[in-house]
Amino acid sequence: MSNVLKCEHLRVVFGGLAAVSDFNIEVNENEIVGLIGPNGAGKTTVFNLLTGVYSPTSGLITLCDKDLKGMSTIERSHEGIARTFQNIRLFKDMSVLDNVMNSFNFKMNYTIFEALLRLPRYWKEEKIAREKAMDYLHVFNMENLANEDAGNLPYGSQRRLEIIRALATNPKLLLLDEPAAGMNPAETENLMETIVKIRDSFHVSVLLIEHDMNLVMGICEKITVLNFGEVIAQGTPKEIQKNPVVIEAYLGKKRS
Repeated sequence: MSNVLKCEHLRVVFGGLAAVSDFNIEVNENEIVGLIGPNGAGKTTVFNLLTGVYSPTSGLITLCDKDLKGMSTIERSHEGIARTFQNIRLFKDMSVLDNVMNSFNFKMNYTIFEALLRLPRYWKEEKIAREKAMDYLHVFNMENLANEDAGNLPYGSQRRLEIIRALATNPKLLLLDEPAAGMNPAETENLMETIVKIRDSFHVSVLLIEHDMNLVMGICEKITVLNFGEVIAQGTPKEIQKNPVVIEAYLGKKRS
């Protein structure tokens, strides 16, 4: 099984302090991998390094064996990295359908001139984009909500829409930043099914940050644990659950 994502000795320093130090991880094809750790452990910083928001002080990030050094966030998106955020970022005054279609903008084969004058190629490309967007919504049983304003959707549906919008960029790697944040148990159960469906239907590798351990242990094949910017454990869910270093990081050291 080949690597989709590989990080080697990744490190970033802010103001003399290492926010992430010697971070190593591999995400293979069609894998769901969890990145967990206490608050402030450096998890979101890792996502910002992967997406080009921050530049590493040292270390290597490769996507399908391609070095991402020096690439901007947009360039990394074009290479195949898509991301959702802890705080939902939708165009809430736009329809569900338009939110998904917006993801196709960088792939549209018409010029600004053709769009302004509504020339035939513009309408052809828009029709293709609309059909593709509806296909994505259909996969996740949201086609009946296509004309609803995104801001009017229930919280769980907004989360699903954000994930659909990320998928519409046709990624190789999907980064999910606390996708279950604010969800009730029923919504979280639905989310777990959605993430597995994404992996199985779209053959996309998934790396997720999450505090809901039921979700993490339920769907992840491998887990990496961060604490104070350093990897303290890596392994299967069963191995992580029994790891004394992980237990101490989350619960504190037992008093003798």
